[in-house]
Amino acid sequence: MRPYGVIKAAYNKELADRLFDAYHEIETNFILKKWKPSELDAGHFVEAARRVLEFELSGAYTPFSAQLPKFTDAVLKAYEQQSGHDSYRMLIPRALKAIYNIRNKRGVVHMSTVSPNEMDATLILYNVKWILAELVRLKSGLSPHETQRLMDEIVERHIPLLWKEEGVERVLNSKIKARDQVLVFLYDNSPRTAIELQSLAEYKNPTNFMKIISQLHKERLIFHYEDGNCRISPTGVAEAETILRKYHHAD
Repeated sequence: MRPYGVIKAAYNKELADRLFDAYHEIETNFILKKWKPSELDAGHFVEAARRVLEFELSGAYTPFSAQLPKFTDAVLKAYEQQSGHDSYRMLIPRALKAIYNIRNKRGVVHMSTVSPNEMDATLILYNVKWILAELVRLKSGLSPHETQRLMDEIVERHIPLLWKEEGVERVLNSKIKARDQVLVFLYDNSPRTAIELQSLAEYKNPTNFMKIISQLHKERLIFHYEDGNCRISPTGVAEAETILRKYHHAD
């Protein structure tokens, strides 16, 4: 079962949809370096996650058509005073409160001396990833090894240009050349074998494809190991993010 399925089975489709939709919006805007939208979307995540906590601790949650009370210290105290796992009562609520405060106090919603920026967006993104991973860990009912695999899926990058579903993995924009596709695939998951990358890029000529791999290695964008594996380098990561931003704006 995938992370979304774990949350859907534990609660319901509405909560799972709201939670994961908000997460993917945060992550996508972060990849594209859109700090303000990334931080703004965190508000939707907080609202969905607070309803998950309500459901977990009381068996019911505030309808999405109704407004939640302001996220005050009194709300934190109310969570803590309920019975249940410490993560639901203390750890997750405090992580959510940190996200909520940055979104509301740092120039995202209201004017401030601090404008939306990468530092704040990074804190928000990784707090959100931890919260999702913790919810899945608590509800998966799987072995520690399998739970870790599900958590790894949560922290995996969500890339708008990639279509990944039921074994299909493909760059959706047909204008992206093979060289750039390789970097996008490795940005998503590294290392991969050169043979796998050729298959993903649907490149017919293996000899010419290996020339592409060799050139990327020569440019220090990837490292091509003797066993055939390819790993993206820090400069390759920067190049892949440039490619993602370029084709996002082109769309």
